Amino acid sequence: MDITLTEAQQELRALAAEVADREFRPRASRWDENEEYPEENLAVLAKQGFTGITVPEEYGGLGLGDFEAALVLEEIGAVCLSTAVLCQLHLNGPPRAIANFGTPEQRERILPRVAAGECLIGIGMTEPDAGSDAMSMRAKVRRDGDGWRLDAYKNMITAGHKAQEFFVVTRFPDAGERAIGAVLVPADAAGVSVSKVHKKMGLRGVPEAEVAFDDVVVTPENVVMEGDADGKAMRTILSQFNHERLGNSAMCVGVAAGALRESIRYAQERKVGGKRIIDLQGIGWKLAEMSTKVEAARLMVWRAASKADRAGHDKPTPALEIAQAKWYANVVAQEVANEAIQIHGGYGYTREFPVERMFRDVRGLAIGAGTIEIQKNLIARLLDKGSK
Repeated sequence: MDITLTEAQQELRALAAEVADREFRPRASRWDENEEYPEENLAVLAKQGFTGITVPEEYGGLGLGDFEAALVLEEIGAVCLSTAVLCQLHLNGPPRAIANFGTPEQRERILPRVAAGECLIGIGMTEPDAGSDAMSMRAKVRRDGDGWRLDAYKNMITAGHKAQEFFVVTRFPDAGERAIGAVLVPADAAGVSVSKVHKKMGLRGVPEAEVAFDDVVVTPENVVMEGDADGKAMRTILSQFNHERLGNSAMCVGVAAGALRESIRYAQERKVGGKRIIDLQGIGWKLAEMSTKVEAARLMVWRAASKADRAGHDKPTPALEIAQAKWYANVVAQEVANEAIQIHGGYGYTREFPVERMFRDVRGLAIGAGTIEIQKNLIARLLDKGSK
């Protein structure tokens, strides 16, 4: 499969790389050291139009697809994964779901703000007792006149403490256990409270929050999709998270590519016994393996993103290729970041070099958007069904 970047895609990729190197690289360690939300970087993302890449043009975005989103997320992820995740929250997940099957009123109210970087939507999916197993969720709504009342406790909402809206996946009553749908909840609605912000190993600029929704009023216009007995709404909602998985995969490629670049630079400059360590066969072989894995992962992401864009928003995303790309990119990013530390030696284990932060940051992506174990389960199931 030949994937050649168009001139516009090359320009977008180059712009993302230039902005990332100029704006995000110098501040990358700051968000980690201080556990500080990268507000300054969000302003840059919005100014460059990166927060609106996948938002339809009629709502103020660029109207581009998964491929372009992957290009930008990779370049940003190569220098600052916290900022890449912040960008991802505006490109995939809830904004995609609203654009693809939200009501006209929801699109008009939400998407222009997303494109402008003024509306971060927290993903209310995971619960303390329901992570990968969505069927175990306890969140539920009950009828209240023409609308609903929501009771839920959601965990691991990335940057949930900074969200303006929440996209809450919840059960609907009287339609069976598969009747899972989604509602929008303003962060300032009565009954919404951030109960905890987790302190993490990595990605410390965009922490995970626990958010309680206690008897929250949900008006009819905030129902994105009502749950149904045959689970069609649930399948539709879950399919939209394939876009998030693609973004996750692209960010992993970015971290791996960034760690590789740092390793090449260090190996060229570091001398032992008067010789550059890049000239040592042991180091050269490491770099050769790292570069090959990065390229393979990138091609898998590009293939999956290209197929997703060709399918369009009204057809199923290529679940097999996306799951394969996510699993492989998650694994490769960890392997390459780990080898980067080894090449740097003792310095790689210090905070003086970025590879230490990259290693910690990227570890979380193998858990988010569907664990690597879930991806392998999905791959096996699709192979059994004869998916091509």
